[in-house]
Amino acid sequence: MGFLMSNVFLRIDILLLVFIRFLGFFVTSPIFGGSNVPTYSKIGLSFIMSTILLSTMPDVIITYDNHIIGYAVLILKEMVIGMLLGFVVYLLLSIFSLAGQLIDYQIGFSMVSVLDPLSNFQMPITGNLYYFIVIAILLITNGHHKLLQALFYSYQVLPIGEAVFNNELIGNYIVILSNIFVISIKIAAPIIGSILILDVALGILARTAPQMNMFVIGIPLKLILGLLCLIVVMPLFRIIYDFVYQEMLRDLFRIIKGLVP
Repeated sequence: MGFLMSNVFLRIDILLLVFIRFLGFFVTSPIFGGSNVPTYSKIGLSFIMSTILLSTMPDVIITYDNHIIGYAVLILKEMVIGMLLGFVVYLLLSIFSLAGQLIDYQIGFSMVSVLDPLSNFQMPITGNLYYFIVIAILLITNGHHKLLQALFYSYQVLPIGEAVFNNELIGNYIVILSNIFVISIKIAAPIIGSILILDVALGILARTAPQMNMFVIGIPLKLILGLLCLIVVMPLFRIIYDFVYQEMLRDLFRIIKGLVP
């Protein structure tokens, strides 16, 4: 038997549901989440955002069965939705970490890694550099505001309790993961191509002058060439960021619409 809540208790229950979706998004998204962000900050920001959203939403009536059990199912569903949307942001921003890791393999930095405070994982040096540059650009250009707008938009397309988890959602994530690898290779392609040309040149030189130790010569040459390529490519980083950012918003809206029944 469906249970229709009165207007008095409706706003309180909906506030909790809205709060849960925001909290799930802030937990998994790298900008608002991460272990370096205090838990109370995530909870407080989620409460503020949910209060603002609720004040602009029209009166909504939701129905569920079995009172507490049905409401608990709605809470779980909203948490999963928020975490899925935040995970999209995490995946798209990890493009730069993956590209930096591919570069480090080529120039010899793969043996050295640093601790990323956002994920508590060992990150490659170039990947960590790329990642924090992207985060800085995102904050400077108010890109995080667009992400919040996308989350606000999710309530217009995907009302509370109406999400459907189907095969289309899995297909969308598979497409996103495949795009991540393709874009990462494209970002690292100039450095990878330069190192490949250097390897070919060193191989030819090793055949013509076998008395030379190419292993000793090749390591510093790869490092110098890799750093020079990074300096040359760095001015184009903003163009790369704009492309990835547009892809992130497009995939975020794709996931939102994929949850619509």
